[in-house]
Amino acid sequence: MARKEIAKIIKVHLKGGAASPAPPLGPSLSAAGIQVMEFCRTFNDATRERAGETLPTEIIVYKDKTWVYNIKTSLTSDLVKKELGLEKASAEPNRVRVGELSREALERVARIKLPDLNTKDLEAAMKIVAGTCRQMGVNVEGYYWEIAKGPTRAMIDAAEKAAASEKVSEATQEEPESAGGDRE
Repeated sequence: MARKEIAKIIKVHLKGGAASPAPPLGPSLSAAGIQVMEFCRTFNDATRERAGETLPTEIIVYKDKTWVYNIKTSLTSDLVKKELGLEKASAEPNRVRVGELSREALERVARIKLPDLNTKDLEAAMKIVAGTCRQMGVNVEGYYWEIAKGPTRAMIDAAEKAAASEKVSEATQEEPESAGGDRE
């Protein structure tokens, strides 16, 4: 059997059981030649049990206008928020922490995400999920990050560099003493 030639790959985040022909989904599917209502009906039937979840979806459109879609696992941030019962993540993750995820909960999320990650190792998957937690302002048991309380290292380095360049410019602006000088 010959392989079909791919015309386009469309990546979207859709709510489970709630795909509609409204923008941005409708126009992008129409542009690819897909029957929008047929896709929405098929997708909604397949994801009815995951209603409300944001599902990363990859729609592969072939040259003959047939299509398939792959539904990935829920977003890591959504899984972490669900584990902690959070409404939203921290607006300032480097300063304000909004919760702490246990090692067991981290492992549960990593096991769910494992098929979609670029690793097959559970420990590596846990580190990837822990990194997402860090960006959300969530502490993870066994992983410690400093919360910025003052200037960051980059800010200090920039200030030191500016001070050094200022000294250099001051030194070059001073007039050199005359070569003959005063001889006594």
